[in-house]
Amino acid sequence: MAAWEAGDVDAIVAMLTDDAKYSMPPLTAWYEGHDGIRAFLDEAARAWRWRFLPARANGQLAFGTYLWREDKGVYVASGLDLLVLRGTRVAEVVSFLEAEFPTFGLPAELAA
Repeated sequence: MAAWEAGDVDAIVAMLTDDAKYSMPPLTAWYEGHDGIRAFLDEAARAWRWRFLPARANGQLAFGTYLWREDKGVYVASGLDLLVLRGTRVAEVVSFLEAEFPTFGLPAELAA
């Protein structure tokens, strides 16, 4: 969470397994491996301001992702990320872009 908020793509990629996968249902695009995920993160993690809150979903480690909306002056819910761990590294991230945040005890918005 801290690495993404800081836009530290190198730190994020270092946490991944070599064969890690990243997807965002309902989008059909997905990313695989360090190079594929790095290319996505170079744009996504650095282009916008993000905040995260820890959560659990289906017994898995998760976090709510919030994207800064200048027009509203708040961070708005933008996805619920579930992590699949293999040992101490992240093997898969599934970011559900249409998650109902209150269901997971997460607010719909975060103050600046």
